Amino acid sequence: MTALQAALLLHGLLGGADVILNHELLVRLPSRPGAAAEQRLHSAREAIFGLLFPSLGLLSWHGWLACWPVALLLAEILVSLRDTVVEGDTRRLPVPERILHVLLFINLGVIADLLLQALPGWLALSTAMQALPPGAAGQCLAAMGAISLAWCVRDGLSARRLRLRAGKHA
Repeated sequence: MTALQAALLLHGLLGGADVILNHELLVRLPSRPGAAAEQRLHSAREAIFGLLFPSLGLLSWHGWLACWPVALLLAEILVSLRDTVVEGDTRRLPVPERILHVLLFINLGVIADLLLQALPGWLALSTAMQALPPGAAGQCLAAMGAISLAWCVRDGLSARRLRLRAGKHA
């Protein structure tokens, strides 16, 4: 397991804890009036990680193809920045959520650092995408990616339902 894979696994665990504990149990975002914008952002984030986890868990990116995981990470950073603003404008975050968000931002920095350290070496290689040797880390990241994509659909549908419900009450 590489350090990047370990940081991604940690991110998946922390993100999963944030979703289950905070979004589902404490705040109940999928049914919370006014949470459509936040749910849309969460759906986007889950789509990004649904692609990023297996991309870096199962594959090695060479040449200009190495820009793919970098683009995904940049997209995640933009979504996280916007989500921070939307959350702050629409609700008061519980303490566990604030703590998990700090840990997630720290770990996102670690992921970015590890990815950017690897990037020059990847860019120097001939353009190709290669399967990484099979291992538990890659399989776990692939599973986390599948869960993220499923949750992306769930949160996307929740955002749509909340938006439509808000339109009926307007």
